[in-house]
Amino acid sequence: MLPDPTNEKPMRPRLPVLARWLRRIGRTWVERARGGETVFLFLTAAFIGLLGGLGAIAFEIAIHLFQDGFWGAVEPGLGWLRQVSAWKIALAPAVGGLLVGLITTYLVAEAKGHGVPEVIKAVALAGGKIRGRVAIAKTIASAITIGSGGSAGREGPIIQVGAAIGSRVGQAMGMSARRLRTLVGCGAAAGIAATFNAPIAGALFAVEVVLGEFGAAQFGPIVVSSVVATVVTRTWHGNAPVFAPPACTFASVWELLPYALLGLLCGLVSFAYLRLNYAADRFFEARRGWHPAVRPALGGLLVGLLALAVPHVLGDGHWLANDAFAGRFPGLLLLALVFAKMLATSVTLGSGGSGGVFSPALAIGALLGAWLGGLAEPALGARFGGLAAYALVGMGGLVAGSMLAPITAILMVFEITSNYSIILPVMLVSILSTALVARLTGHLSIYTFKLDREGIRLFRGRSPDLLQTHRVADHLRTETETIRPGEPASVLMDRLLASAAAQFYVVDEHETLLGAITLGDARRVLLSPPTLACILMAEDVMRRDVPAVVPGESLSSALAKFARAGLQELPVVQADDDRRLLGTLAYADVLAVYQDEVFKADSAPALSRGVSALAGNRIEIAPGFELAEWEPSARFHGQTLAAARLPAVLGVRVLLLKRRDAAGRLATLFPDAQTVLTPGDVLVLLGPSPAVERALAR
Repeated sequence: MLPDPTNEKPMRPRLPVLARWLRRIGRTWVERARGGETVFLFLTAAFIGLLGGLGAIAFEIAIHLFQDGFWGAVEPGLGWLRQVSAWKIALAPAVGGLLVGLITTYLVAEAKGHGVPEVIKAVALAGGKIRGRVAIAKTIASAITIGSGGSAGREGPIIQVGAAIGSRVGQAMGMSARRLRTLVGCGAAAGIAATFNAPIAGALFAVEVVLGEFGAAQFGPIVVSSVVATVVTRTWHGNAPVFAPPACTFASVWELLPYALLGLLCGLVSFAYLRLNYAADRFFEARRGWHPAVRPALGGLLVGLLALAVPHVLGDGHWLANDAFAGRFPGLLLLALVFAKMLATSVTLGSGGSGGVFSPALAIGALLGAWLGGLAEPALGARFGGLAAYALVGMGGLVAGSMLAPITAILMVFEITSNYSIILPVMLVSILSTALVARLTGHLSIYTFKLDREGIRLFRGRSPDLLQTHRVADHLRTETETIRPGEPASVLMDRLLASAAAQFYVVDEHETLLGAITLGDARRVLLSPPTLACILMAEDVMRRDVPAVVPGESLSSALAKFARAGLQELPVVQADDDRRLLGTLAYADVLAVYQDEVFKADSAPALSRGVSALAGNRIEIAPGFELAEWEPSARFHGQTLAAARLPAVLGVRVLLLKRRDAAGRLATLFPDAQTVLTPGDVLVLLGPSPAVERALAR
């Protein structure tokens, strides 16, 4: 007799359960055998360093394979490129761009660009979670970009690859968000250390740029990972430096004058490099009629056409820096190459190519330093420390300025040269360059500038901006008071007196926003002679400089506009280029969201520890206020928290959500306005005792 399928219990997936059991058993055994959580973290960091070093080797091999395929040579220098046909120089970067465009458009979008901002964003906003497929896609896409001649560096991709490795290892072992961020830093440090044979600079880059915070708990594992990655690559390559500068020194205190000037020039060029990268990115994003897969090809074509005049711009710039050390370029060519390399890098990455900005920054700095050194040599005479010294110091200045990472820059130059004699000018130039760029950009680097323009503001590895995940659309008020521009001011005054609205909005027949009229504007009309109100029109009274927000904009960005405008509400329009009025955003609503987020942030550790103690009980946390668990009824299922309007309907606020995942594991989440309530969800509510009691009774 066949079993009745309706009586069969659903089979739980066994593989995830087994994997979790093995991870738990393995981790427990390691901790007991090796000395606990700290030692386990160090062992994990060493494993990530091993994988990061192997990843760097694999990435280098992939680049060489594509270089050989596109150019018929590995690491083709200027002499080789001059023998290549003009059509190949023009078209090879375009072909590479097309291949990369197909990868980033149809497979993994995170593989485009220079990678480090995506890692910083993942650390700050996603608890360090990065998809594992990013490592493979980034390796292939960046190898194609660099191998075909695109002007991009190796360090950005390998940082993202290492970070993805660290993230996946941490997720597989069930690490907490804080530990996961540390392991992402371990992967990033391993990438830099393996690429430049610079373990100290790799570790400092991870804490200074990627994590944005320094602490012994993070720094120890990062150093271990950096050292292991360096050992792996040195085993493969030997202990040969990436760059080969000739002997140089800091010959005289008088050299501090041209070095100070070099620091200011590095700051200005770093700022130009940053803005040019962002401008190219915006230019290609604005070309909506161009297919995303074609944009990198068009960018590669532009770089190829530029390379017909100056083939020096092709590739990551390593050989370009070495030629600058050796003084192989005349002065004017050095200066021209500074701007040509910046332009080529910006176009390559802005169009959607894959690669880094670090190596090009080193090349640009070397060219700029060599140019200034050539000018200083006749004036200093015997007090001149060598052209290579100025090129090396320029490298440090560009890295420090463009990335706001002076410590990384100083230590990297020292590790590259093993020459302590030029450490003073390196320190001076790096600090001057960093200070100037920080002043010009508001402490934004080439990695965080675009994130800031997206409303993501970072501080110490996390965003203090508690409003960045909230969107204007979630708090839109659709009831607005509008008036036509030709309405008499007297009619406007009557409507204002009869309405409770704080502002009136002047719109045309297409509901396009023209301006706004506040109570303050109306007061000036009321205090004017009565005949004036009959003469003036609404368009004469309105203010045209009222900032507007769009539905997809973050509340953090909107809050900045509130601060500039000094208004109680802002108009919400369809888009930046479509001024049709949709509704308003109230300042009071933004403050209410902020207060909720502050409470959640301050109480998160205690709530996470104590939520299991609720277990259906009500807990008084302050006189008259209680925490309680509540399972929403069926009428709320399928609604977002914004649509459910629990604060307005029940008088309570939602702090946490307890939900089981596909494997049956109970997870505690911090919900937002767009969280959809599903059957089985349990909400942790906070509110006055009577409101909590009413909610539990529903």
